[in-house]
Amino acid sequence: MTRHQEGSALKQDVVTVGTELAALRIELERERQHNADLQRTVERLYQSVAELRTFARDVSHDLKAPLAGVYGYAQLLEHLDVGYPHPPGYDEYVSEINRSAGRMRQLIDDVLTYASTEDARLRTGPIDLGALVDDLATDALSLTTPVPRITRDALPVIRGDHGMVRRLMENLLGNAIKYVPLGEAAQVHVAARAVGDGTVRIEISDQGIGIQAGQHELIFEELHRSLPEAYPGNGLGLAICRRIVRRLGGVIAADPHYQDGARIWLTLPLEPAPEDGFAVAGPELDRTHTHV
Repeated sequence: MTRHQEGSALKQDVVTVGTELAALRIELERERQHNADLQRTVERLYQSVAELRTFARDVSHDLKAPLAGVYGYAQLLEHLDVGYPHPPGYDEYVSEINRSAGRMRQLIDDVLTYASTEDARLRTGPIDLGALVDDLATDALSLTTPVPRITRDALPVIRGDHGMVRRLMENLLGNAIKYVPLGEAAQVHVAARAVGDGTVRIEISDQGIGIQAGQHELIFEELHRSLPEAYPGNGLGLAICRRIVRRLGGVIAADPHYQDGARIWLTLPLEPAPEDGFAVAGPELDRTHTHV
C-alpha cells in the first residue's frame, strides 16, 4: 500500500471514528434527557402522592365533626324517653343510623391511618407483645358475642412504634375473630419464634372460614373484598397492616398451606436481648372467657 493510500485509509478511519463519536454524543444526550424526564415524572408522582395523602387526612378530619353530630343525635334518639311508645319501626331505624354512623367512623379512621402511616414519625421503643395481646384480647372478650377463645404462646419483647403495632395487632385479631361461620365463637392463637436475623415471626391463626384460593395475596390490596356482605368491612384493614409492617421494616403474608382456617404471619424487629434467643415477656395464656 502506498503512502497516499495509507493516508486516505487513516483519514477515512478518523472520519468514521468522528461520526461514531458524534452519534454517541447524540445518544448520550438523548439518554440524559430521558433520565431527566423520568426524574421529573418521579418527582411529580411523589408530589401527587403527598398531595393525595394530605387531602385524605384533611377530608377525614373534616368528616369527623359532622359525623360526630349524627352519631351523637342517633344515640340521643336511641335512649329518648318521650313518655309514650315509639312509632312502628322507630327503634330499627335509629339502630341502623347508629350502625351506619359506626361504619362510617371506622372508614374515616382507616382512611386516616392508611394515609398517614408511611410518612408518620416513628416513635420506636420496646413493646411487650404478650401484654399487648392480653389487652386487646380483654377488649375483644368484652365486646364480642359469641365470646371468642384467644390463646397465645409466650411472646417476646419487640421493637417498634407502639401505636402502629397496637393498630396492627388489633386489626389482625379483629379479622380472626370476625371471619368465622355466623353464630360460632372464634378460636384464635398467637405464636412467635425468632428467625435468627434479629427479627421475630409472629403468627395469628384461627379456625374460621379461611381464605379463598387465589386470594392470599389479594387480601392485602387496598379496598379488596372477597367475602360476602354478611361480613362487614371496608377493604382497608389488611392494607393498613401491610403498610404498617413495611414501615417497621418487616413483611406480612397469608399462609396458603394452612387448612384449618386462616393464618397470617409477619416479621418485626426484636428488642435486643442480653443473651441468645429472645426476651420473653410473659407466660403462655389461654383467654377462654364465658359470660357471667
